Amino acid sequence: MEGGSNFIPAASTSELEALQKEHEVKTLRIQELKRQIESTKLCLEKKKKEIPEEQMESFKTLSKKYESLREEYNALLAEKSRVSEK
Repeated sequence: MEGGSNFIPAASTSELEALQKEHEVKTLRIQELKRQIESTKLCLEKKKKEIPEEQMESFKTLSKKYESLREEYNALLAEKSRVSEK
């Protein structure tokens, strides 16, 4: 490239264009993957927050059921004890 000549042979030009096209395709793919990664990350964070809430709801439901069963059990015990005292 002495003398400031910018001549590029035709074969090199088509190779360069092919490489540029490949670079563009890969760059677009990288951008798409970045978007997908960010989207997946947000979904995972959302799920991570939902699980404890769901677990808490399950815990509350089980606690209510337990309390209900205990009340019924204690009522039956009290009734049985009154009947046996007579």
